[in-house]
Amino acid sequence: MYCYVLFTCTGREEKVKKILEKRLDNKVFMPFIPMSEAIFRRSGQTKKELRPIFPSYVFIESELSSIEVIQKTRHIIYASKDIISFLQYDDTGDIAMKDHERNMLLRLCNDDRCIESSSGIIVGTRVYINEGPLIGLESIIKKTNRHKRRATIELE
Repeated sequence: MYCYVLFTCTGREEKVKKILEKRLDNKVFMPFIPMSEAIFRRSGQTKKELRPIFPSYVFIESELSSIEVIQKTRHIIYASKDIISFLQYDDTGDIAMKDHERNMLLRLCNDDRCIESSSGIIVGTRVYINEGPLIGLESIIKKTNRHKRRATIELE
């Protein structure tokens, strides 16, 4: 399975996902938007909200090679004002995500392609994760915001 990334206009990710689902074979192409679960307090109540992890990007999973994906999606990309292009690697020009990047993204996400909240404690400058998808990945946490109860992780 390969994963491809489309660069879209900001705020149009859901629209692009629906266009892809409608116009492409859903047995071959599985478009998705990786989301994260944000927990916040407002007016004394705790609320959860889903937000895109990577604004302006729509991901497509497929078993097809890069060339086949380009051929089958070219007409949709050219016809849509909301899709800018596929992301590609400068060194190779390939549009498929590298396996280690794809595996890390899928490891963090649940079946609905959402990163659920993790909980942990901070002792001094060290973070310890008790539960959630970040268990065992404390080394990728680069910054924490205690007030907002958020951690920033670094992915390649």
